[in-house]
Amino acid sequence: MKSLGLCLSLLTMLAACGKKNETGKSSYPFSNPYGTSTPYGTPLSNINSPYSYGGMSVNHVMAQNPCQNGYGGMPNPGGQPYNNQRMAIQVPLTNFPTVIPPNDIYVGVTSWGDVAVLVGTQAGQPPLFVGYMCPRAFAQTGSGQLQGVKIGAYSQCLFKPMTAATVVFPGGGLAEFRWLDGGNSVGQRFTFCR
Repeated sequence: MKSLGLCLSLLTMLAACGKKNETGKSSYPFSNPYGTSTPYGTPLSNINSPYSYGGMSVNHVMAQNPCQNGYGGMPNPGGQPYNNQRMAIQVPLTNFPTVIPPNDIYVGVTSWGDVAVLVGTQAGQPPLFVGYMCPRAFAQTGSGQLQGVKIGAYSQCLFKPMTAATVVFPGGGLAEFRWLDGGNSVGQRFTFCR
């Protein structure tokens, strides 16, 4: 009976300790990358990422994770997806709970073709979230929010994993990032993953 009481007490303490855990719940605002002139913005053809890791550029991730039509995606007039036409958003992660060394990067993707990089900047500066976002239709004004950015330590892929992040667009659409191990936007394994 005493052991049951002890177990219940420990469970109660463990549950209470986790109540105010706010890790990953920080919210970072960003300005609307599509501007106020059009709901779609002007996607940039062949946008290039300057980031690389282990000799491989993030551009390889974008090439293997094409933008998809469907919920939240914008088809071009020919009906084909905007394969390599993305808009970039940059959000400094002030008070991010993990130190990211300069030039260290973590990469995540969405099933719709978006690619994100969390990169370490100068010592003492916050890391930078860079999202290469596929075209979407959403509110022309307002700001978005970046929430729940989490990174991992191990991946079957060359790049370090961004295990979660959610971009909330003006008007309410979402882009939910995950790590590369889950495959690309066409349901295949990335060539740089084991």
